[in-house]
Amino acid sequence: MCIAIVATQWRFNYQLTRFGVARRIARIDWSWFPRTNTGAIRFDRDFALNLLMLLPLGVGFGLWRHAGMLRRAAESLVIGVGVSVLLELAQLLTRYRYTSFADVWRNGLGCMVGCLIATWLARDDGSLVRDASSRSREGVAK
Repeated sequence: MCIAIVATQWRFNYQLTRFGVARRIARIDWSWFPRTNTGAIRFDRDFALNLLMLLPLGVGFGLWRHAGMLRRAAESLVIGVGVSVLLELAQLLTRYRYTSFADVWRNGLGCMVGCLIATWLARDDGSLVRDASSRSREGVAK
């Protein structure tokens, strides 16, 4: 989590004055889906990067957490949204960044997708990836 915060906030010029933060709070984009000038929902590079940003956090959480898939997915979504809220709040202090509500749910969704991918790859039925202990038992049995 700290790596994600440092990687996304490093080298920004922070403006810690009360006026600077209040001005940025007034300009928060609260829309669920950013739109183009014609009103269409915008799926651009920002959308893809927001989904990918916390995907590694979700993968790590999915490999670490031992619970059912639905519980892991819900917990990773909560973790992803929480980390994303912290990142977006930190952007209120920067001069050249802007805070967006859409970034919060996109980052949370990326974390959850990463968790689901890790859970699927590490499943115990052996259909895709098996752990080292099961492979060593197969080698002994042959």
